[in-house]
Amino acid sequence: MPVTSVMGVVTSIIHKKINEEENTILFFGRILEYKGIDYLIKAEPLISEKIPNIKIIIAGSGDFSKYESMINHKNHFEIINEYIPDEKVSELFQKSSVVVLPYIEASQTGIIPIAYAFKKPVVATDVGSLSEVIVDGVTGFIVPPRDSKLLADSLLNILLNKNLKNSMGSAAYEFMKENMSWKGIAQKTIGEYQKLLGNFEKPRYLIGSLQ
Repeated sequence: MPVTSVMGVVTSIIHKKINEEENTILFFGRILEYKGIDYLIKAEPLISEKIPNIKIIIAGSGDFSKYESMINHKNHFEIINEYIPDEKVSELFQKSSVVVLPYIEASQTGIIPIAYAFKKPVVATDVGSLSEVIVDGVTGFIVPPRDSKLLADSLLNILLNKNLKNSMGSAAYEFMKENMSWKGIAQKTIGEYQKLLGNFEKPRYLIGSLQ
């Protein structure tokens, strides 16, 4: 999804406020092989060993049959294998503690801006441009692809440290506002032009027109 009006999209899909559910991990998006769902499933025993009430939500349409047999502890998973309507999207992101993208390859994704808009930290793999929109240790964690242990360790780091989780969520929201909206992008672009021109006075009329 375009990141140009993330807050507008998020506002439009929030039909009711949902409380966060403790120790809930969300994978959101179409079920496709390159998204590394098998590595998330393999990470679950390492997580549930430390957090017995962990819940991993996997939500999205696509063929999930190949992953069913990989799940050892079905009580730790909530599988929503269908198209997710807007009101359900809002509910899922609001009640999650952290969002995970265990991709083994990718170019970019619209999931991260949505997670940030809901003030959720993100754990993702170092593929494609994902590391460009996750500030490692600030808005979430970046881990190598195909590494279930490091994936589990990073998720545990967030879930076992409430202050870290909250600070990352706040930082993610600020990052989204500054870097994933037309206004934020325009301000950065204008700033670069100012440097090139040697003129550091803000052209206020340009910024104002974006509000």
